[in-house]
Amino acid sequence: MKRFITILFLLSPVLTVSAGGITPGDSIKVGLVMSGGGAKGLFHIGVLKALEENDIPVDYVAGTSMGAIVAGMYAMGYTPDEMIDYFSSKSFDDLLKGTVPVKYRFFSQEMDETSEMLYINFDLKHKELKPVLPTNLISPYRMDLEFIRLTSAATAACKNSFDSLMIPFRCVASDISAHKPYVMRNGNLGTAIRASMSYPFVFKPVVIDSTLLFDGGVYNNFPWDVMAGDFKPDVIIGSICTSNIDPPSESDIISQISNMLTTETDYTLPDSTGILIEESFPKVKFLDFWKIHELVDSGYMAAVRKIDKIRKKIPVKRTAAEIAAMRKQFKSKCFTLKYEGATVRGGSEEQNISVQRLMTKDTKNTYTHEQLESRFYSIIAFNLVNSFYPVAEYDFEKQIYRPEFRISPSPVFKLSLGGNISSSSINMMYIGIEAMRWKKNLTRFRLNSNMGKQYSSLQIGARQDYPLSFPLFAEAYFTVSVYDFYKNSQDIFYDNIRPVFLKEYDGFFTANIGRGLTKNSKLKIGFTSGLQNIHYHKNVFFKSTDTLNKSNFPFFAVHMLIDKNTYNYKQYPTNGHYLKISLNGVWGKENHMDVSQSHTLKQSHNWVSASLVSDYYFNINKYLSLGTYLEFTASRKFTFFDYYPTIGMLPVFQPTPHSKTFLLENYRANTYLALGIKPIVKIGKSVSLQSDGYVFQPYKRLSADMSYDKLPKPLFMASTALIWHSPAGPLSVSLNYYERNYNNLYFLVNFGYLIFNQKGIKY
Repeated sequence: MKRFITILFLLSPVLTVSAGGITPGDSIKVGLVMSGGGAKGLFHIGVLKALEENDIPVDYVAGTSMGAIVAGMYAMGYTPDEMIDYFSSKSFDDLLKGTVPVKYRFFSQEMDETSEMLYINFDLKHKELKPVLPTNLISPYRMDLEFIRLTSAATAACKNSFDSLMIPFRCVASDISAHKPYVMRNGNLGTAIRASMSYPFVFKPVVIDSTLLFDGGVYNNFPWDVMAGDFKPDVIIGSICTSNIDPPSESDIISQISNMLTTETDYTLPDSTGILIEESFPKVKFLDFWKIHELVDSGYMAAVRKIDKIRKKIPVKRTAAEIAAMRKQFKSKCFTLKYEGATVRGGSEEQNISVQRLMTKDTKNTYTHEQLESRFYSIIAFNLVNSFYPVAEYDFEKQIYRPEFRISPSPVFKLSLGGNISSSSINMMYIGIEAMRWKKNLTRFRLNSNMGKQYSSLQIGARQDYPLSFPLFAEAYFTVSVYDFYKNSQDIFYDNIRPVFLKEYDGFFTANIGRGLTKNSKLKIGFTSGLQNIHYHKNVFFKSTDTLNKSNFPFFAVHMLIDKNTYNYKQYPTNGHYLKISLNGVWGKENHMDVSQSHTLKQSHNWVSASLVSDYYFNINKYLSLGTYLEFTASRKFTFFDYYPTIGMLPVFQPTPHSKTFLLENYRANTYLALGIKPIVKIGKSVSLQSDGYVFQPYKRLSADMSYDKLPKPLFMASTALIWHSPAGPLSVSLNYYERNYNNLYFLVNFGYLIFNQKGIKY
């Protein structure tokens, strides 16, 4: 009997197959391969969840594109439930949009906002300007930082060998120059996954070992051959959520590009060792990640339906407790993200040093991942770089992560187009040119022009930033603007009422020195020297040959301004806070020429003013938010020779984009207080219904007879707008109400931005 037992023990390794498959005592290995498919790849999470719940072991994982992300996260020790939570989070939704988080906006480093809607960059190569076309639809910066956060600890734990992850892992990218798949077995885990999912024209490609890599689905969307060749598992489970693409459509550019770029993939497995879990989702689009629960449930049910077949081939089990122990053991080798120093490559020596200095400023020794993100986005806000790819390598000797950045400087020139298209007369075209010079300091030049019936402007300016321990900036602008308030009078309700003819010319030079107070606020101190010129006619009815009254006011002003902006949109925001606090002093001499006078009247004016504007939005729930508005202005009383020159110089209450296009005689005063409330209904991710209501209370109101009415009755202003924030700019349908205006109601449709250059005299 002892001899018989000994013989059976010695022969057991070769008794691997019986009539029912692999015997329960066998030590077998299982590989799981996950296809690409964009959002459809969330299907794989459900498959993993079903396999774990049924104690099916997974010894190796491989994937392409979205399959590489899910496989990689599983290899790092993420549970299926943790993946579901992550991919359904707002953080991931924001990542897909590529938007910079509001807390990292760095308004303090931005130049003044313009009506820009579209732009194209130009670079100077071989003394020729060449357009730099965008290579990606979604900005990569937020995604690249997220891959550092998700994968750096696991990369350190496995010491750059994907065989040493909790589950050995492979992923595939595409080398389009060599026209073949590129298999990644070691290196930086985040970079490998990022390369595998870099779908052409959607995400920016990644460079590994000087090779430009794109989405692995271009040449191998189901890398079972890589799994079989590298790991030689006894059984391969294939999780497939897609198929070869349909023929191109003459009206679908994406299908045309996909057919040009991709080759057919073999989605079959050998019957002897393979099991397929597959489902097709023809109605799910590439970025439909909001369908996560539907897709995960589909993967779960598809796997459950195959469990009996899987058990016949894989009789061995791995319990939940065993998997939890594997995760705990691997995660114990993962080190907390803490950084020291920074290495920068790709730019000139001065540029690399400049970025390195910005990344390590205010740090004596180490810094956190949140600090790394903050400094990373500060460089993005300066618009210094066209690409800025980060990785983090672990220094085992010092037990610290050392970040490395590969940069390419931004193009030298940018041409911008924008403006506003309206159903009324406030149409406007914007053209802007910006240039950048980046050496030790960053200098940005701007030339912009607004052209329209009601408003035209030309501005030339520059800003230079000094990356000192106490960072400062200096800026200077020359601006000429013309406001024709008479021409903004068209309306569907009142076509026969016309305002008094008044044209305002504003030309000035201003210079400021400033610094950022926080990421989203800045302090500016400066001076302005300029000329304000008002041409007007006192009567509603006049001829083009009539002589106009004129009032010229050459002036000199000093100002101090604190500005904060965390708006989520630069026009019609639904979230964020805008705050402006200003102090101003003005000195000048009025030169008044009245058609009834034979000589010019002259008098000096000087005054000081202070103002506060606060526009704050907060979320009530997913569908509602509320805005509150406060504006207070106080200035010393001054009176020019005539009513309209005085009105033209007074501070004005203009809280909405449409109100900024009017003279609004009755909403002007030396001193006033205004309050507003703005309930907002969020109909979709980029569609909202916003209602604004304001009350305006002046301390004294100027009458046409040049007398002042003390504490008059308050005036009301209201607006209701349905707004779609398109990728180019807002499309709005609005009804606007102004009490005691020459027209009370205005209905209009607008597409674009109503943003004007600042005036010379600031209140």
